[in-house]
Amino acid sequence: MRERGHALPGAAAVLAALDERGVRQSVVTGSVRQAAEVKLAVFGLDAYLRLDDGAYGEDGEGRPELLHAALKRAAVSPKSAVFLGDTPADVAGGRDAGVRVVAVATGRASASDLRDAGAHVVLDGLEDTGRACAAIQA
Repeated sequence: MRERGHALPGAAAVLAALDERGVRQSVVTGSVRQAAEVKLAVFGLDAYLRLDDGAYGEDGEGRPELLHAALKRAAVSPKSAVFLGDTPADVAGGRDAGVRVVAVATGRASASDLRDAGAHVVLDGLEDTGRACAAIQA
C-alpha cells in the first residue's frame, strides 16, 4: 500500500499539531473500518485519531449519515465540529449535517469547485501547518 498510495503532504504534521493542542480528531469515510484502520496505520496517521468516534462505510451510505453517526459516537454537536474533506460531495455532506467544512484542494477537485460547493474555508494543501490548524480551529 505504501508503494501505491501516500498521505497528503502535511497531513501528519497537521494531525500532530492539532493533537498537541488538545483537538479531538476522528475519521469519517466510506471505507469499511478495517480497511480505514489499515490505511491510516500504514501512513502513521492513526495515532492522532479517536477511531471509535469515527464513522465508516458500514455505518451508512451518504456523508451526512456518516457524519451524524460520528457526531453521535463522539457526543459532539454539529455546531462544535469541523469536517475536513476534499470533494464537492464532502462539502455538501458536511453542510447537510450542519458542520463547518474546511476543504482541501488535493487535485481531485479544484479550489473553485470546493468553494462553489459551499466550503466555509478552502485550503490549497496541508503543507502550511499553521494555516491549516488556524482554518480548522477558527
